[in-house]
Order: sequence, then C-alpha cells, then structure tokens
Amino acid sequence: MTLIEPLSVAAGGAMGCLCRYALEFIPAISTKPMPVIAANLAGCLLIGIVSALLAHFNASAVLNRLLVTGILGGFTTFSAFALHPVMLIRQGLWAEAIGYVTLSVIGGLLLCAAAMTGTEYFLKTTSAL
Repeated sequence: MTLIEPLSVAAGGAMGCLCRYALEFIPAISTKPMPVIAANLAGCLLIGIVSALLAHFNASAVLNRLLVTGILGGFTTFSAFALHPVMLIRQGLWAEAIGYVTLSVIGGLLLCAAAMTGTEYFLKTTSAL
C-alpha cells in the first residue's frame, strides 16, 4: 500500500462528510432525523451504482478507496443511524423508532440492489460507455 490510498480515503471522507452536512440545509429534509435517513438511503443507492461501475471498469484500488471508503463512508451515517432510534425509544416513541429502522434498512437494501442491478443492466445494454 502506498501513501496515496490513505490520503484518498481522507480526502474522500472529508468530501462525504461535507455532503452529509449539506443535507441539513435542504428544507424538505432538514428536520432530524430526516437528513440521516436521506444520507443512508442515498448512500445505499450510490454505493450500488459505484460498486457496479468500479467492477465493470476494473477500477484501481485508489479510486475504490476514494469513492467507496472515503466519500461514501464519510457520507453515510450508520453511527448516527444507531443513535436516533435509541433516542426515540428513550422518549417513548417506539413506533417512530421502528419506522425509522425499518425504512432505513429495507429502503437501503432495496435501493442498493436496484442500483447495482440497474447499473449492470445499463452497462451491458449500452455502447455509450
């Protein structure tokens, strides 16, 4: 491993964190915990697309580290994902906590699978790339 890989992770992580922070300023999703849910769902969608593209184009380890580990790792918020339902439960808001976990997990899995499948299908059926 060269120094370029950890630097790629660090640079990507900073970009991903800034993108996640920016979600808090989108009026439609600015109320907590919506920015966290949006980051988790968008991150799952994006990691499906990016993973399929990286595999298709046999991308370098450095690009993989930058995009997946760095940007998407910094953008998605699993630790915050764990905190929010615990806080809701502590407030006695069980239904909201269950809805939050269910939407995030099932939505994330479905978006990741659909994005990966859709991207692979697009790559197989188009000559544009």
